[in-house]
Amino acid sequence: AAAAAAAAQPGAEDKASLERDVATLRIDVERQPGNAMLQLQLATTLHQLNHLNPDGGSRIPEAAKAYRAALDGLPADDSLYINIQGNLGALLLAGNEPEGAIQELSAALQQAQAQQLPLHHSAGLLFNLGKALTTVGRLKEADEAYAEAAQAAYGHDLSSYSKSIAAPRSIREEAAMQAVQVAKAGRLFFQQQQGLGFLREAKLADADSQVLPQSLQGEQADWISSAASIELVWLHFAIHKHYHSLKQYDLAWQYLDLGNRLMAAHTPHRHEQEERNLRHIKAIFRAPIISSGLQNDSAIFVVGMPRSGSTLVEQMLASHSQVHAAGEDTALAPLTTGLNKQLSKPDVDHTRVLRKYSKRYLTRMRRLVPSSSGRTAQVGGLAACTCLPRVRAACSQARLG
Repeated sequence: AAAAAAAAQPGAEDKASLERDVATLRIDVERQPGNAMLQLQLATTLHQLNHLNPDGGSRIPEAAKAYRAALDGLPADDSLYINIQGNLGALLLAGNEPEGAIQELSAALQQAQAQQLPLHHSAGLLFNLGKALTTVGRLKEADEAYAEAAQAAYGHDLSSYSKSIAAPRSIREEAAMQAVQVAKAGRLFFQQQQGLGFLREAKLADADSQVLPQSLQGEQADWISSAASIELVWLHFAIHKHYHSLKQYDLAWQYLDLGNRLMAAHTPHRHEQEERNLRHIKAIFRAPIISSGLQNDSAIFVVGMPRSGSTLVEQMLASHSQVHAAGEDTALAPLTTGLNKQLSKPDVDHTRVLRKYSKRYLTRMRRLVPSSSGRTAQVGGLAACTCLPRVRAACSQARLG
């Protein structure tokens, strides 16, 4: 979303509709602050809007406050309580507050246990807990949470199961063999789908030698057949990682190839969009980059291709007491549309415009940084790479890595 995109943006109508809902709900909540359901509606709408159109986390404090107000208005044994607490944990995780997320998710899991809910109800909570623990470097605990999430989701939710199997640093042999069976069942179910005929041709020595248990056949396997076939992607990547760690490279390669082909079948590369983005960038940056002249070196931008280690670099930088990790959802992307429009105007003073927007960006980011931190590290992926000219122009003294 951070790319220098053309004027029309996907989801613009949805965004406008959600913003209208938020405005209405704010009025309703102001009139009835003790109404837990109104607070919940406001929180979930802000949460959805933040997911649809991230803007650097400006909505997260208000959404978190509304979630907490909803919790205050409900008894702890209410059926909604655990879901709300789980949503709050997910929101804090998205807002780069992993410690707060861990606290809320752990409390929700304790409440689920106290209410003796079936284990599969906790799969999403356990998975998000694993993500939060990973963020703060508690990797052993994270791997345990992912393993519990996988077993909780098994037989109920292929999406949570696949992602939980793929997330940890390694998986136990027993879990890996279970994943092999689930992946085989998935290939059998989905090989008839258009564009997935290659699954029928897959010859995998480990899976072909196994007979599927009854729990993965017929109606008992509805949790697989009723899911989207793209959920098999993460499962095949997880099995690839397992075999690669065992140095069984032929099998590892076969699973990696199948995972990539499944991914390509669902998300084909659209070169037309890439070409439009490149034409737009070339139209804007027709001359040498002009600096804003702003004397501020507090920002650090970490950019790279997907899965190239940019998040790891961010976490390493954030281990320093004077560096705050801002995550991927920062204030940069929402500013690019307005900045592009300003710079596209004839005879505009580029230096003045760049200084204005760089100050706006740094001010918004500074609000997110604890007073004890001196610098902000922003991590970005491929989309952020297309913003590099913007970064270099607006924050000329920022560190790029």
